[in-house]
Amino acid sequence: MLNMANPKLMLATGLAGLAFALALLGMTGGVSSNIQAGHASLAASHFGALSGSHVPGLIALGSSAAAFVVSWRHRSYVVAGLLIGAGILYALHLGPLLGNHSVVVIIGPLTGLLFGHLILALGVAKAIASARIPVPKTA
Repeated sequence: MLNMANPKLMLATGLAGLAFALALLGMTGGVSSNIQAGHASLAASHFGALSGSHVPGLIALGSSAAAFVVSWRHRSYVVAGLLIGAGILYALHLGPLLGNHSVVVIIGPLTGLLFGHLILALGVAKAIASARIPVPKTA
């Protein structure tokens, strides 16, 4: 009889993969055609509130948190790696936008940078938890 994969880990891997795909699209400019101009102008036009440029980041953050929760008591270095990769990609592509901008424009990139660091923290926590969970012994 074939071993079936754990459905919770499959769901968690899919959710973490979604977060990574959104981070990769944001990094390459797939979410918006011009990431710097689009993100900065939307953030400047919606001071103090989340704009449309934050939707992919919110989806990625939500799917990362869901992947972390679903895979809570399971070892999964794949989920941890995808979450760490997504967090790094978000932090890398939004970091340069924090350069010499006004306070109004910083709100957008700063929010995205926060999303990236939160996703990175979830990935690191998942990696540490996966390393600490003992491997079940089979007879």
